[in-house]
Amino acid sequence: FLPIFQSQHPGRKSPGAIQFRLRLLQFTYVFTRRRRHLSAISSGEATTPPCRSNCEDSKTENAQDHYQSDVVTLPETLPLFLSLSAAQNALQESTITKLWMRLAAGYMAQAFAAEVLVHGNNHQGLLQQTFRWGFDPNCDAKEGSDAWLINDMFDADYDVLSLWEDIKDEHMRALQPPDGAPLATHLKTIVSGGLSISTFNDKIAEFLLGLLCAHPKPLLTQLESGKVDDLSRRATATLKKRAGFV
Repeated sequence: FLPIFQSQHPGRKSPGAIQFRLRLLQFTYVFTRRRRHLSAISSGEATTPPCRSNCEDSKTENAQDHYQSDVVTLPETLPLFLSLSAAQNALQESTITKLWMRLAAGYMAQAFAAEVLVHGNNHQGLLQQTFRWGFDPNCDAKEGSDAWLINDMFDADYDVLSLWEDIKDEHMRALQPPDGAPLATHLKTIVSGGLSISTFNDKIAEFLLGLLCAHPKPLLTQLESGKVDDLSRRATATLKKRAGFV
């Protein structure tokens, strides 16, 4: 869409609302495409670890794995979730909430479980790496990039940052097995309980629906319905005629 827009309107930056909807569409697509990975978490099946994407740059790449050749892994969707959240915050000039923090920490917990149970990864420091997200005062990412947006999202006051660290620590502690217990066995137990995959999917679906409903419908969609925000039905009918609708 963006190349077409830029070719038709050279020199004009696409509206922020359009860019956000494209982000929302992108994340929704890749998140639903990796559902088949989640079914393996509860069964504990492991696969050959796929090529990893550069999460530091908040990008994803296609993964080659046992289930399907053209899907991304759950851990690879985490940067997209964070950049989508950051774009929403920037667009509405809002800040992260406790509810979002718990959703994000839960996402990181699911990503960690997927790394261990699905992709067979359990290298030292994996837990810390998965939960590394937060404000970095030394971040040198280019302004406007996904990495910059994510870091800016976490640039909040002390109380907010402290709460975020507490929530991350709470989830990290829950993922660590009791002394002597195998990590995989512990993760299988909590995946079937407090870290339920179905509950996680429902929460993400609710989050996406909330983002969609928080923004006005596209103008063409409103015209098709015969009701445009802030316009009377007569003015809407006039606009439809001028736009070529029949």
